[in-house]
Amino acid sequence: MMSPQQRWTLAVFFAIAAAGFLVPFWPLSVLGIVLIVLSGHWFVGLVVGILLDLASGTPVGPVQHLYFPFTILAVVLALARWWAAGYFIDRSPGDTL
Repeated sequence: MMSPQQRWTLAVFFAIAAAGFLVPFWPLSVLGIVLIVLSGHWFVGLVVGILLDLASGTPVGPVQHLYFPFTILAVVLALARWWAAGYFIDRSPGDTL
């Protein structure tokens, strides 16, 4: 169950990602996905990444073979957050927590 503050935060981050699609300014979409995933909602970030990839279509230019860039970004960030959380939890002694 999410608290009302988490719901508002998630809604604002989704609005940032959606605004990046509507404007079309892709760094704003990337920022929205980064904020969603790093706030701990990796599954929602993955879904938003898939939706943005489906809505955007295939990228052009040097990244034309990278068919799902927003989804790949969400997965990489979720793995990085999981690894960093495990790293910092292992590094801190249990008596100081």
